[in-house]
Amino acid sequence: MPTTKALLFGRRRDRAVGLVVGFAGVVTLALVAAFVAGSTDLTAASALTDRLLPLLVFYAPGPVAAAGAYARCGGPACLAVGVVPAAVLGGFVLLGTVVGVPGVNGGTPAIGDVTVSFAAVGVTSAFVGYCAGVTAVLAADLLGFGIDDGDGGVGDEDADDATAGDE
Repeated sequence: MPTTKALLFGRRRDRAVGLVVGFAGVVTLALVAAFVAGSTDLTAASALTDRLLPLLVFYAPGPVAAAGAYARCGGPACLAVGVVPAAVLGGFVLLGTVVGVPGVNGGTPAIGDVTVSFAAVGVTSAFVGYCAGVTAVLAADLLGFGIDDGDGGVGDEDADDATAGDE
């Protein structure tokens, strides 16, 4: 069962790392933009980040994990996408506390609760998205279209074309 193994453990490690690191970069940029917009009193930017940040933190891990499952990045990478917002928030608060950035206070005990809550919501969303992506892959395989999951995975067409001229 190469499809099941690819869905559980992943077949494309570089794509899985790109998925997690790319999503972490987007969440980090949004969090920094929200902090800058809040500290400079830019009302338009603050309104945009007030809409964008919850979208990235709570809703985006599900579709990103579904896309990762469909691309056969593996379960661990798809579930790691759910932890990314909490890790970025925790890192931002830790860095702000160590450096002494005004407005970033890690001294309150509630920040740990918020970080754990973000992680729980993100992992739940990522798990649901992963299940949806796995269902889409299995349905596509059953119907006979989708990503080729043969012995070599995607890119077999190029290898077959290269050897076809040797005959």
